[in-house]
Amino acid sequence: MRFYPIFLFALAGLFLISCQKDNPSATAADDFQQYINEAEQRLAEADALAEEELYVSERAPGVLSAGSVNGLSEAIAEVGPYGTVIVESGLHIETGMVTITYPVRIIGETGAVIQSTTTPSTDLPYIASPSIYIDHAKQVQVEGLTFVPDPAIGQGGTGILISYSDHALIRDNEFSEYLQAVVVHKSNQVRLYYNRAKGLLSEGYNSFTSFGFIVASGKSAYLRGNVAEDYWGNYFVSGQNGILYRNTATAGETGFVLCTFPGLTGLPSGEEFIAAEVSATGWLTVDNRAVDGVRGYLVIDGTNNCRLVANHSANNSLYDYEVVGPSERFGPPALPTTFDNVLLIQGNEAIVKDCGVNTTISGGKLVDNDLDPCF
Repeated sequence: MRFYPIFLFALAGLFLISCQKDNPSATAADDFQQYINEAEQRLAEADALAEEELYVSERAPGVLSAGSVNGLSEAIAEVGPYGTVIVESGLHIETGMVTITYPVRIIGETGAVIQSTTTPSTDLPYIASPSIYIDHAKQVQVEGLTFVPDPAIGQGGTGILISYSDHALIRDNEFSEYLQAVVVHKSNQVRLYYNRAKGLLSEGYNSFTSFGFIVASGKSAYLRGNVAEDYWGNYFVSGQNGILYRNTATAGETGFVLCTFPGLTGLPSGEEFIAAEVSATGWLTVDNRAVDGVRGYLVIDGTNNCRLVANHSANNSLYDYEVVGPSERFGPPALPTTFDNVLLIQGNEAIVKDCGVNTTISGGKLVDNDLDPCF
């Protein structure tokens, strides 16, 4: 918790050395310190909030025994609101969606595996088929579980869907070969910590629903230490004032997408679509890593007032950072331009394509837009 003050202050000096002097949008030294201070303060505040005891229960936990079949819903009902379910090590089979409608904590022992029958689809719209559906339930915690698809299908739909459920904590879970690992819809202060997800892009699920960790809407989400691989977008964030800190994206199309989540995914009822209320606004993106994709960081579709500080990008085939102006790359109507974003990039090697309005950039190597026009 005390790492980033030293880390960020050290980076401030490094950034000042690495700024391109001929870059007209490079920030001045005093602006640099302002952005560094802002990042440090927001991380400290987010960690302090996360450390608060938001879930209190003195009730003895219930146990879901190894080898259970469709037993998780019953175990949740037995412990009741603010209860805890311990999922024993071993295989647990769920042939349908498990819906959680009140605060509960689900903790997997080491080796606890949930084999779930969910349905991925490349067709649009995609009606979410989650293993666990957290629906209008505050303070739900799910941690320590491995989610795998039904071997008869071989591929999974959505791992965990969080809808109208503030203060959810999804921690240290693994999602193997799911179309979507975690989706956040109209939920505030959701925390996604240290989860791992492997997608299906290389298996042919090359659609605009293939994302690892999605914050479609809500305020103050905090994604920390997650790992995502082989999705169209490993991370896709909209909404307000979220934080991406020390996450890793590997392969796939784009590592991190700051955008406006489109209404192409429906809730399980099919009566409401999961869509952004606002584009990514005020996000802080610090010390993340994007490697082996086409784009490292894509800032698009009205994203504004976001700060990308000391992130890492390597071996991406097109751009390390792309900030997009008005664009019809996905067809008409044109997406609105991005504006008032800040990129503080370590060193001069990262390839940066800037077509936004009032983008502040330090470091990196700017693409010549005359030679490589905006689109």
